[in-house]
Amino acid sequence: MADFLRIDPHLLTAAAHTSGAAPSQAIDKDALASWIRALPQREKDTLLLDAALGAAPQPGPALLARHRAASHGAAEPSTATRRRSAAELLDAAHEVRSEHTRQQEQAHAQTRRAEQRARESHLDRLTENTGQAWQDIAHLIGQKQPGPYDAAVTLLKDLREVHDRSGTPEEFARRLHDLREEHRGKSSLMRRFTDAGLTAR
Repeated sequence: MADFLRIDPHLLTAAAHTSGAAPSQAIDKDALASWIRALPQREKDTLLLDAALGAAPQPGPALLARHRAASHGAAEPSTATRRRSAAELLDAAHEVRSEHTRQQEQAHAQTRRAEQRARESHLDRLTENTGQAWQDIAHLIGQKQPGPYDAAVTLLKDLREVHDRSGTPEEFARRLHDLREEHRGKSSLMRRFTDAGLTAR
């Protein structure tokens, strides 16, 4: 519903945090008694007579409504107070929004760091097993299927980064050249190589 009405969710959160309990509906008997005593005697006599004769609805609900209406003016907060409360609510919504943004940025940063650590760990393992990686690429290409082709391209891109980090980009370029020459007749594979930037440097 909040989305449908385009209500700022942070404003709703702030309102939920800052709102107090609903005003009590309990009747102040002393205040009601004082108010009834202040009614004109003629009016009170008429009310009692109508009630006794059943000529009018029970006066209780009407009297309570009049009493609440009379008390409403004194209980209603001033315009300045309402304006201040609205400003405080907007300030609270801004704080909620800022905190939400900070938490999101912190979560994204943690995710990026975790992904980077996982990536570094993967490349470290690959560095120690480059020979096996090249064999895996040959095996994947040998399956002559789109899925294995994609996996071979991904592994080649990782190997390119490994050789760049190790300072041996020429070795990677040589082996990639040999690989392209060996499989130049596989147009689907060659297209994948080109799209991934796996071309001669």
